Amino acid sequence: MFSRDLLRTGAEALGIVLDKSRLEQFALYAHRLYEANQHMNLTSVPLEEAVIRHFLDSLTVTRAWTPFAGAQVLDVGTGAGFPGLPLKIAFPEIRLALLDSRHDPFLFLRPLCEELGVTDVEFIHARAEEAARQARWREGFDMVTARAVAHLWALAEWTLPFARVGGSVVWMKRPSQQEEVEQAREQILRLGGAEPEMVEAPVPHSDIVNLLVRSVKVATTPAQYPRATARVLREARRFRSASEDA
Repeated sequence: MFSRDLLRTGAEALGIVLDKSRLEQFALYAHRLYEANQHMNLTSVPLEEAVIRHFLDSLTVTRAWTPFAGAQVLDVGTGAGFPGLPLKIAFPEIRLALLDSRHDPFLFLRPLCEELGVTDVEFIHARAEEAARQARWREGFDMVTARAVAHLWALAEWTLPFARVGGSVVWMKRPSQQEEVEQAREQILRLGGAEPEMVEAPVPHSDIVNLLVRSVKVATTPAQYPRATARVLREARRFRSASEDA
């Protein structure tokens, strides 16, 4: 069952006030998500856990980045819209772009945003490595985020090229993945990011803690990045192998 009170009080714990209309938008989002999930592979999280594991989890991004009016925000590998769309509902003044290489998420997200009355949302059906080479998106965003399982070495290459100099990238990880930050440090600096900062962000009403890794973009990303996905993943795999051998 979807609990508006759980969402409202959880958001308040994060310093976010959700009025009745926004709570109703989240409720409709949840309803449509689980309706669509019957024939699309959008989430494995049960409905009763959606408030915590999807919505409040997404809103913890604000512990590492403060939304502002007109901010251009990109969610890379958005899937069913997380964390980008919950941020847009909570902060309608931002301008959001949702990127995914798969087609199915947009069959869900386009009509959902229309039904929610959410505007200023761009849908980018493309691989990150391809979209980041297009002038309209390269270094065009104030904040780029990703909630993905890939190693931070790979995520950095798929996200930092999108951030404008002076903008930020926020990667959502778990405390158990902290070693990825040091492993990816060289990659982040090479791509134009500043020294990564880590913020532990508890998800309200749960024992879940997110590790938010933030890097401010301080220099233009070299033109050769991002490279082919296969090469980036091959490089990232060496860290997993080293960890398994330890």
